[in-house]
Amino acid sequence: MKFSNISSMNWGPLTRQEQDKFQQLLAKMNGMSGIKPASKRVQGKTISEFAGREITSWKSTDFLYKKEPCPLPTMARGLFTGMNAGEERILNRGYDKFFNINEVSKTKWEWIEANTHGPYELTVKEDGCLIMASGMDNGKTLLVTSKHAVNVPHAEMGRKWMERHLSQAGKSAEDLAMFLLENNATAVFELCDDDFEEHILEYTERMRGLYLHGINRNAVELDTWPSAEVAKVAEYFGFYSVQRFEFDNIKDGRELADKVRIDQMLDGRTIEGFVIRCKLNGSNKPYMFKIKYDIPYLMFREWREVTNRILGRKPYRTVYPLTKDYAAWVKQAWQANPAEFIGFSNSQKGMFTIRKRFLEFYEKYGDNKQQLYDEISQMTGKTKVLLMPVGTIGCGKTTLSLALSRIFGFGHVQSDNFGSKRGNVFNMSVLQEFDRNSFVIADRSNHISSLRKNLTYTIQNELVNCRIIALQWVHEDSQQQEVLDKNYERVILRGDNHQVTIPKRMPMLYKVMKGFLSASKPLDLESESDCLVEDIIELDSLADTKSNLYKVIKYLCDIFPDMLNQPSSNEIDEALKYALAYVPEPVNVEEKSKPNKPSFFALYPEDIQPKLKSLVDKDMGSSHNYRIILTNAQTKLKHKMLLKGYIELSTKGSLFESIKVDCFADYIVSNGDNVALRVKTLTIGDKDNSIPNRIIASKGPNGDIQIKSGIAVPHIIVQKAKGEDDESIEQVLEQVFGLENANTPQNCPVGWSVSPVDVKFSATFGRW
Repeated sequence: MKFSNISSMNWGPLTRQEQDKFQQLLAKMNGMSGIKPASKRVQGKTISEFAGREITSWKSTDFLYKKEPCPLPTMARGLFTGMNAGEERILNRGYDKFFNINEVSKTKWEWIEANTHGPYELTVKEDGCLIMASGMDNGKTLLVTSKHAVNVPHAEMGRKWMERHLSQAGKSAEDLAMFLLENNATAVFELCDDDFEEHILEYTERMRGLYLHGINRNAVELDTWPSAEVAKVAEYFGFYSVQRFEFDNIKDGRELADKVRIDQMLDGRTIEGFVIRCKLNGSNKPYMFKIKYDIPYLMFREWREVTNRILGRKPYRTVYPLTKDYAAWVKQAWQANPAEFIGFSNSQKGMFTIRKRFLEFYEKYGDNKQQLYDEISQMTGKTKVLLMPVGTIGCGKTTLSLALSRIFGFGHVQSDNFGSKRGNVFNMSVLQEFDRNSFVIADRSNHISSLRKNLTYTIQNELVNCRIIALQWVHEDSQQQEVLDKNYERVILRGDNHQVTIPKRMPMLYKVMKGFLSASKPLDLESESDCLVEDIIELDSLADTKSNLYKVIKYLCDIFPDMLNQPSSNEIDEALKYALAYVPEPVNVEEKSKPNKPSFFALYPEDIQPKLKSLVDKDMGSSHNYRIILTNAQTKLKHKMLLKGYIELSTKGSLFESIKVDCFADYIVSNGDNVALRVKTLTIGDKDNSIPNRIIASKGPNGDIQIKSGIAVPHIIVQKAKGEDDESIEQVLEQVFGLENANTPQNCPVGWSVSPVDVKFSATFGRW
């Protein structure tokens, strides 16, 4: 062989057995790619023209790689086939999909220690885009692709860099093509070029180019060269080599990885992480996994995503604490000088500059949060503050809000003033109040996650500089009965002095308040629903309003000294006296007692997004879109008595939106583009025997009951292909579980997969 002196690794043509495996794989992929409609395919096929021939790119539905066992025909991620030397063959082959530590069961340290052996090769994971190359036409043609495509900007830039490296080494594209063809191999590179595309980590000009980190055999089964042999090829052809380490046992490799995690650097350089190659016990097959570092790499990646969403006026969530400070700074910096963000908005350029500016700013003020946020606010000279109560009926929300408004002139929007027209009308009214005020109180209980999320996301979408402070009435679980009795006493004492909650018109008031308190969910600043809340002022649910008022005033005056002046004791007493004497305008109670006839009933999950993300590796939409339909137009006709039961239940709970249902999902059904979660049980507490018999499916020994659904298979649509309708997904679920909603799958349509899961969550009953 012409290049036998480069490496001791020399591969030849496929064996007969390897050819048979490829033909079997090709037939399977062709069959799966032809499934109609396209939304049900898990195997994609794209044909492109290159050098006068057709090249086929195969792409699988990404999240299915995690399924155990994997339902895909191959684990190869990046696979191209086409005619070469008169026969169909693999032209480019990437690695088998490999995962981060603890991402799947086979990347947990205990599994790796028990099922693999050395040598363990740790190579630095460069932060760029994947480029692959192979030889065709007896070595006359070099095929260069990105991970999944030919003739795209990434592949074209990869070719340009390839020619630059080869020229500097005194080699040609034909030399590389012939070497790869002789070895029936694909060279796998990482292209790092900040001028072309900024990723997460910055590469100085002298570090930009192609890093050769793998050479794979063009066969169905993954076979990849040792890193030391790959480095020889990189040196010969003039490519960059990736830094590598080799250990006989995983313990030593893990120690190195942990040290880099602690130092946040390797040899003075920030890295994304490591790719680890080893062997599976018993078979000697290659096994690969990766270690990605949270800080700074994944945190910086979160900053890029948060920046994109802020500039796109979309809500976002954060995982890393420093991201909240970064997001606050970006909002103000963007408002102060939008021109500096044009490059990032148009072409994702400028991330490094934006990040450096924030880190310099944070280094200057980060030790003092108050000064940090004061400086951020001064960037535009505008500060907006949303005060969001989180409490229960009768805790003193409105009295406290009225007093604060009287003292400081805050805007004050009361949910109770809207009668039955709440929800988004309330949110928009809060937003409009900011046209006249810097501080606005969103006077509503905000006791469940979905209410808080909808409110805070609405405000943050429109007011990028708004700071959100929660006023949370807290209590221990052991105090719940005491809090309920105290609040009930307050409601009785105020009598008719309320827009809606009037005791003499509500014979079941105590029960309603009890259910309301039970459904309340405290703030969790790490959750998707509450991640936009900057801080919490904790108030005592058993204390009087005056004590809580003093606490709120002190906190606000401390954190906003340039905007608020500390009032005198007389001013506070006068404001409280005014608040206690306040008489609201009554709403039309009769209108509320006769609600409009609903079109649908559904359950709205609370905080299910993190659980779904662990099942589906996708950037999914906001969880307010998730719901479990209980009735639709068809079921209304079939189940009139069931519909009456739902109407009766909604009349009991519609006033405070507090009916809570515990749900359990046991199967996920998917075809890649469409994903649905089968919800098997819908449990509701009924200790007071108030649930209408019409909707009871079964009753448990503890007073808990299973409620009926007019839908044959209750479910959540997690993901839906463009143009797909809910009914078609519902029909697939009926095929899988039958109209009787069997405990286990009865059938699986072609192109779909059914996998068991164990997901428990709460949902709120609602009408719409």
